[in-house]
Amino acid sequence: MSKRNLILVTVLAIVALAAVPFAYAQAGRMHHGGRAGFPLFAHLGHLKTELDLSDQQVDQIKSIAQDFHQQNAQYREQLHGGMKAVAQALINNPNDIAGAQALLDQQSAAEKAMKSNALVAASKALNVLNADQRTRLGQILSDRMADHTR
Repeated sequence: MSKRNLILVTVLAIVALAAVPFAYAQAGRMHHGGRAGFPLFAHLGHLKTELDLSDQQVDQIKSIAQDFHQQNAQYREQLHGGMKAVAQALINNPNDIAGAQALLDQQSAAEKAMKSNALVAASKALNVLNADQRTRLGQILSDRMADHTR
């Protein structure tokens, strides 16, 4: 195999590997209604009836969801082209492992910040519910998880 063909195959392999996380991320977003990791917000319409939420509770949860979305806007933008940037850095200089690793570290930090924001938002949203509503929500989630494992 010529050196040119070897380089071409290597570049194609890197690009293909970089596309895998995007495919999984898209599937996760679609599964959770665009609010990956935060199904409470994605299914609020159904939960309003199931949990007998008041209009005030729904408004509070919607406000929390909006704040969560705004907090994570900068991180979503950062993650959007992240793996592509890593692949491009290696394509530009295959020996720049440190540069590619730095880009991966930035991606990890952004993901961690988004997950931390999700925990805070979930806590705030759950505090809007009364004890009975939280108990019913726990049962709903358990039932849905059991359905997914069958």
